[in-house]
Amino acid sequence: MSRIARPVVLVPLVIVLVLIGVGAWWWTRAGLSTGVSAEQASREYGGAPARAVAGAPQGGTWTYRARGDETVGLGPIEVDRPLPAEAQVVVRSAPGGYWRTLVLSEEHVEASRFRVRTRGAFLEERITTVKVAGVGRDDRQVLVPPPLAWPRRIAVGDAWRERYVMDEVRVDTRVRVLRRTSIEVAGRRIPVLLVDRRGAVSGPLEGFRDDRMWWSPSMQMPVRWVLRTKLDGFASIRTDVDLVMTGVEPTA
Repeated sequence: MSRIARPVVLVPLVIVLVLIGVGAWWWTRAGLSTGVSAEQASREYGGAPARAVAGAPQGGTWTYRARGDETVGLGPIEVDRPLPAEAQVVVRSAPGGYWRTLVLSEEHVEASRFRVRTRGAFLEERITTVKVAGVGRDDRQVLVPPPLAWPRRIAVGDAWRERYVMDEVRVDTRVRVLRRTSIEVAGRRIPVLLVDRRGAVSGPLEGFRDDRMWWSPSMQMPVRWVLRTKLDGFASIRTDVDLVMTGVEPTA
């Protein structure tokens, strides 16, 4: 091979090697979930202290032990990643209600805004953030009409239905209160109601969102929360995680 021809061959080879290296780096990062401490979650998703609305949970950041994983995809490309061993739930005041933000990782955050009325807490807005290798966006949606998510008083045998539209995505969730039980948290037995929520999602995204919550009426919080999601469309996500509260007071 002549000296003149060598650069023509070597330059494309270098480009290929660089692309392989970048692809390997991206794939490694894409498979990671970054844990968020209670202090970090409080700084990023909390707010200045404000007077709590009657019927709202105590403000602050609640830490949960977490066990689970998720798969995120774009087109034919899917990435599996384990979720961190701790998740945070941040509660902060909002006009007439409160925000509850579930921080599974830096890459997966779900925020819900509730308005507290005489009948209970109505879900008015959701913000979902899912990132892959640091790339993603906040999907903010106002729910039409706002469904009653948590009646003021619930008892075993109660059932209700949540139906709403987020842009073009339709959600139909059936909720049932199955039984009374208790869960030990930090050495204390907390009375809870086992609440089963099964949601069908249709439109540009198809699939389901199921939540099984061991709900404390006195705390207005889930003491245990098993979350399963399977959504397919222009992007896809599958999440399967079991969360258990670590303390009966906010950790931050």
